[in-house]
Amino acid sequence: MHRHPVVALAAVPFALAVAATAAQAAIKRIPYPEVKVTVEQYKADNAFAAMRKAFSDVVSKKDSAALFGLVGPTFVWTKGNALIEDFDLGRDALHNFKVVFGFREAGKDEDGVVDGGPFWDLLATFANDPTAYEESANKVCTPTTATVVDQKVFELAGSKLETDDDAADWYFTLRETPVAKAPGDTGTPIGKLGTVAIPVLSSHPPSPENGPAVTPTHLEVLMPNGRTGWIPASAARSYSSERLCFAKTAKNGWKIVVYDQPADAQGEEQ
Repeated sequence: MHRHPVVALAAVPFALAVAATAAQAAIKRIPYPEVKVTVEQYKADNAFAAMRKAFSDVVSKKDSAALFGLVGPTFVWTKGNALIEDFDLGRDALHNFKVVFGFREAGKDEDGVVDGGPFWDLLATFANDPTAYEESANKVCTPTTATVVDQKVFELAGSKLETDDDAADWYFTLRETPVAKAPGDTGTPIGKLGTVAIPVLSSHPPSPENGPAVTPTHLEVLMPNGRTGWIPASAARSYSSERLCFAKTAKNGWKIVVYDQPADAQGEEQ
């Protein structure tokens, strides 16, 4: 397992992905083998760090002109690292970037008139996430991902927890993390997680059924001992997060080159 261990959440960025988690996942709440992971972290050089700061600044200011200047000439829109059908091969990179992030309708030559656009909140999930990993040579993506240490242990854990109706929504913890009895509880932790893959059951605060998604502050998790508890949302990442990737160009430094949505286990949209 690398990025997507199971069919999990819909293709939405991390902050919205956790908000989209089912109110109560129907997996079995029983003990399971601990699934250890190795978190992949990219050690940024000065040029990459400067680009990330510039990206964060232009998103916070909603400076579209400066943002477009950060888009690379080879920008592509992918799903599971394969070119997505909605990517317009007849248009340039900037046009496709504008369509992805709600600055322009697909097929149009002018910006504007996109329902809910521009999608600054989506861009902010990438701009504000401090984590990143090296996807390949000269390609760095955010948010970070993790690799399971023992795939057989992961498969055994999934077989114990999953039902015919529901697969587990697997996340991973970025570091050693205490588990609280309730969201925001500052009392004695009821448990502690290492750097592991962990099923998420629900999020707090929950998003309304007919309203916009709410960015959660805490996640309800199932610990390997079979007990449930809560961790800060900032301490975990989803294996089904969308990714924004950057590459270093020959002349102009780091640029945005890929927007990647996760594919499910069958490579099909959910």
